Amino acid sequence: MFFFNKIMNVNFYLLDKKKPANALRRLSLTCNLRNKQLRYNTGIHLPADQWNPNKMQVVNHKERNTLNNKLAELAAIAREYEERLPLTVTPTQNSFNNFFWAKLKMIDERKTFFAVVDRVLESLPTRENRNHEVITKKSMKKYEYVAAALHKYEEYKQKNHKGFKLDFKTLDKKLIKEFEIYLKEGNDLAGTKRGVKPRAHNTVVRYLDILFQFFREAERMGIDICKDYDSYVNSKQPPLNVTINNEEFAQIYQYRSSNKRLENVRQLFVISCTTGFRYSDLEDLEIKHIDFQERVIQRIQQKTKKPVMIALNPLLEKMLEENNYELPKPICNQDFNRYLKELFKEIGLDRNVQTTKSVGKKLEIVDYKLYEIASSKMGRRYLCSSLYGKVPNRTIMAMSGHQSESAFNSYLCNTNEQEREAVMEVWDQKYSNLLFGEPKIDEKEVIKLLVDSGIPSIG
Repeated sequence: MFFFNKIMNVNFYLLDKKKPANALRRLSLTCNLRNKQLRYNTGIHLPADQWNPNKMQVVNHKERNTLNNKLAELAAIAREYEERLPLTVTPTQNSFNNFFWAKLKMIDERKTFFAVVDRVLESLPTRENRNHEVITKKSMKKYEYVAAALHKYEEYKQKNHKGFKLDFKTLDKKLIKEFEIYLKEGNDLAGTKRGVKPRAHNTVVRYLDILFQFFREAERMGIDICKDYDSYVNSKQPPLNVTINNEEFAQIYQYRSSNKRLENVRQLFVISCTTGFRYSDLEDLEIKHIDFQERVIQRIQQKTKKPVMIALNPLLEKMLEENNYELPKPICNQDFNRYLKELFKEIGLDRNVQTTKSVGKKLEIVDYKLYEIASSKMGRRYLCSSLYGKVPNRTIMAMSGHQSESAFNSYLCNTNEQEREAVMEVWDQKYSNLLFGEPKIDEKEVIKLLVDSGIPSIG
């Protein structure tokens, strides 16, 4: 009975020793199997100063990580050849080469653009976000939308460029920009229920972020990629910091739409305005979360996973009472925003709104009608803005779930009126003796009024 030696080591050597030290030399894989030496040409060429013979690793090379990953991959194939070779079969250089050819072909197939995309999609249930939390189903859907859009984009390109294939190595800034425009125009949605409709800039930014995650996964796998994505400008535009005022909220609250779909949206929006819930919390709000006896709403927030207790607004309580304590039907955020625009237009909320919009690196002034920019976030903005200056900011932040002052401040709208009224109140108090001959108020009392009003003292 013969006992063959197992491959204990797979070694790599630089050949062509007679060449000058700075000349490119071939890197070869060598191993001994069953008393036979086998070699494989790695296809890598290096000068001697970029190879560490002791560690058998590429050094001082800009692509050293990719090259070393390839060497590890080749060593694994050599060991697999040994494991799969029957004991009764003698290894040959020809069978060794053929095994490498077949395995590398399979590996290359797994390294195609959409193979990497599929790999990421399959691994999502086990991945964590930056906060070390399991990725939500809603986030997974976004990955699927991007993957579908990439398939559609490839088909779109093939109409004019026969044989076009998306590839990480050729997907440069020019193609990324073309894909960005393709997404903004919504051409990938042709033939779907939604139809070809433009996407918002910030939605496209999130889609490109996911595309760049596919790039990073390919890089981790040792795939040659175009590095253009690293320097691609992909920044969000500041949100439209606009919401309704008190008079408009009263119009919405008192309105009753004959359209069941729009009436449902109206009631959802009223809940948003009186609770400050994010849409993810609004979607799964249940009547059990509302304690009518204690007049509070208690629940765990979806985004922060923190408990919140909100005073039950009497207007909301009245609306629920009129509905026999049934909540409106939840719908997806996209439909909510679309129907809300219809509702605002039906009510006649067509106030002119002027805001800024990023175009490249410039800010441009843009005019809208209020109904054109209606969205679910207006409810949260309305709650924050309407309470601003009347209760401490920390109380409003506890309701809205904001964890930082900067994030909270970005939700404040229509506050000029509150600030103006606070200043006028202080002035009336301070100068009343000059205007009406009344006694002058104590200076300390003025400072207290300023502080209580949230207006910074200037001396």
